[in-house]
Amino acid sequence: MRTLTLTFALLSAISLAQAASHTHEMRHDMSSHSATQHATGVVKALQANKIQITHEPIAALNWPAMTMWFSLLKPIQNNIKVGDEVRFEMTQGSDKQWTIVTIQQK
Repeated sequence: MRTLTLTFALLSAISLAQAASHTHEMRHDMSSHSATQHATGVVKALQANKIQITHEPIAALNWPAMTMWFSLLKPIQNNIKVGDEVRFEMTQGSDKQWTIVTIQQK
């Protein structure tokens, strides 16, 4: 009986922890969904509708500095090239992908 009680307590604790974690993830997704985030970084590569940037940490998202690809809302028109330091604004779409809405040389 004691083993059954301990097993039940352990399973309950795991279930509660998973539920709390899931709720936190949903809140984070919803809050970042509508917010525009500002960041700075260095352009590493350019493609038709995408840009690769090594960005500085983004505290609002708990992101460390890293290199990643972003979609572009519209083609770059201000002569930004690989190696340029940039400031940019991005939003997260319903597909959870981050899209750069504005970008300019720093």
